Amino acid sequence: MSEENKNNSLLKKIQNFIFKNYIQLIISLVILLIIFIGFQTYNYFKIQDIKKSSISFFDIIKNDQNDLSNLENLIDDNNIFSILSKLKLIQKNNENKNFSYSNELFKELISSSKLDDLYKSSIAANASYTMINASYEENTNNYLNDISSYINNISDKLDGYFSIKKELEYLLIITEIDLNKSEYKNSAKALDKYNEIFNSSLVSDSIKERIKKIHEFQLYK
Repeated sequence: MSEENKNNSLLKKIQNFIFKNYIQLIISLVILLIIFIGFQTYNYFKIQDIKKSSISFFDIIKNDQNDLSNLENLIDDNNIFSILSKLKLIQKNNENKNFSYSNELFKELISSSKLDDLYKSSIAANASYTMINASYEENTNNYLNDISSYINNISDKLDGYFSIKKELEYLLIITEIDLNKSEYKNSAKALDKYNEIFNSSLVSDSIKERIKKIHEFQLYK
């Protein structure tokens, strides 16, 4: 069979296939078109929502640094400006010693599955230090479980956060000892964590130095 006859035969097969299945093909094309239009429409409105949130966020920040309550209107928008609004509200509430509200915002941020490990670890570390300080400021044990959860959310895969995580684990133990008015030298958990940190080659020297000062203060206070 010549090359021309082969091409004609193939063309006829294609024509027959289209003729026999044209209804299914048309339906498939219509479905694909609807999906494409729907996707484009979704993207359009998503972009518009982000633009709207962006304008609102910067207007609120610009107009009144002392009253950021309007940022609460943005925290449920499920975009980058929702995250930025929560972080700004946390900062403001920390300044006003309203730690319980900051704690709730921290929990919302960290529970977000959309956060990259690096950002989640950064926020979790910030939350841990903040709520340890809040525990002393308010002389309360109420935040200890949340702090433990924050520390657990600091990724073990990020080398830069290994030392920070170990320091926070130690500080949480110290906080619990101080709030419960227990004896540091009688706490096996505290001394074991201290030795673990000091014997680790992965913990930075600056963290070890800070831990050593706390350790000595607790022993001889």
